[in-house]
Amino acid sequence: MLRRQQIRVLRIYLAATTFLYAAGVLLTFFPLRTNNVELSNPTGGIIAVVSGFFGFLYLARTPTNLAPAIAAAMIATPAVMAFHELAAAEFLCLIAVMFLAMYLIAFYRTDRARVLIGVLSAAAVVALAVAPAQKSAVTYVVFVVAIVGAAESFGLMTRALITIACTDPLTGLLNRAGWEIATAEQLSRARAAQTTITIVALDIDDFKAVNDEFGHQFGDEQLIDYARQWRALMPEDAVFARLGGDEFAACLEGNRPMPAAKIVEGIRRGPSDASVGSATGLAAISTISDLLAEADADLYRIKRAKRSGGAQQDS
Repeated sequence: MLRRQQIRVLRIYLAATTFLYAAGVLLTFFPLRTNNVELSNPTGGIIAVVSGFFGFLYLARTPTNLAPAIAAAMIATPAVMAFHELAAAEFLCLIAVMFLAMYLIAFYRTDRARVLIGVLSAAAVVALAVAPAQKSAVTYVVFVVAIVGAAESFGLMTRALITIACTDPLTGLLNRAGWEIATAEQLSRARAAQTTITIVALDIDDFKAVNDEFGHQFGDEQLIDYARQWRALMPEDAVFARLGGDEFAACLEGNRPMPAAKIVEGIRRGPSDASVGSATGLAAISTISDLLAEADADLYRIKRAKRSGGAQQDS
């Protein structure tokens, strides 16, 4: 879902900017009034149109790697800026650069986004420096502050909204929406690394009875305590979420120092009123939903074994 939105927003950005740059090139060759003077060299606009058109066509394939389209977007506007003869036109291009910076901070990890924004800012400053348009030292400062400031302020707001939407307010873990987004990204990384992916399903036995007997506040405290214990067993890069009620799940990539099997065993050695199931598959041919269903089936198999074992002891 998030990936589709990421591609869709980039498509819209490339379509809009490419259309505007194409219009600028046409107006340079075919001015609306015969007494118009040529405002800029169309070379930059032509480069931008070709670059934007390439990026747009590339996205039509719905690729897994957006780097070529991102590169096309980052090349286009600085190319136009490098040939502008009017300072006002440079500031119009600044708007496009700011939107691209906000896009990067919204859809990429903070560290990677900041590197890309740094490259984008440097490209804009270099283009401004070589452009024939008149400018002063203040112009460079304004450009950098505007690009970085727009990205950071928008990024903080976007990440706050995403955090609220994707976080379980009781345990502080990811909720179902956060799980869907984070596991999709983790599966993509695992496929690129050609490794395995493991889903661990966890829940608390007879949790409804605990709520009924001791009250919901006690039940909430139990959920918080279990979430804290289980989170401590997970690697930092594991995706761990509360899917609803007393149902939790973790997603782990293979080829790590602490194998998923050891984590599962550690959870099973914990409190006896918790159950855990797991499923592992090759990332290249597995889906998160299928592995979660398998882990759930394993969990309920263990629950049935517990019940039958308890019944045999009672008899």
